[in-house]
Amino acid sequence: MQFLRVGGRITALRQRFADKIQMPERFKGTFVEKWVQYWNGLVRDYSEVAVGVVRESYTKPKKALLYGTGMLFVYQAGLKNPGEEAFMTLLRGATNRMITVPAELQNPVSADYLLTLERAINQKKLRLLSLGICTILWVDLYDEDDCTYPAICEYTNVGVFNFHERIIDVGFWNQYWRLKWKMHNYDVNYL
Repeated sequence: MQFLRVGGRITALRQRFADKIQMPERFKGTFVEKWVQYWNGLVRDYSEVAVGVVRESYTKPKKALLYGTGMLFVYQAGLKNPGEEAFMTLLRGATNRMITVPAELQNPVSADYLLTLERAINQKKLRLLSLGICTILWVDLYDEDDCTYPAICEYTNVGVFNFHERIIDVGFWNQYWRLKWKMHNYDVNYL
């Protein structure tokens, strides 16, 4: 319980710091004084919030542990969010594994999915949308370099309400999960 007195320590330290620093006379009444007052208020508010969080974590440790674990999970998911390079690496690996199997022994579901991805890449219609903790892989209606009217008109683009129909994969935790699921049984033992 020694740590609970941290609020008093922070307040005393902030007061000593404010007493030592005096605003020069030439800055009084200018925007510099208002700017210093703004930052002092901001530091005061956030230090009060930090002290309140520490005090509440002592009174409700299970809730603090749950929030801390959740924040750590979101942080790690953000660090391990896969991008385009990770997708291309995984796709090349899956394609190389599929090539080693004769065409008549390949799982048709896996082969069709890889063919769909390759066509979208060759037509430059494959798009990635990073959401911070996950990445959505989707197929657009038009080529990214297409400058025709239907390609740039906002009414002929993929809308918000039918965007979910265009999603073909979701990347999370350094994996693209639909690609991994489709390639689970890609060879002769797929049945």
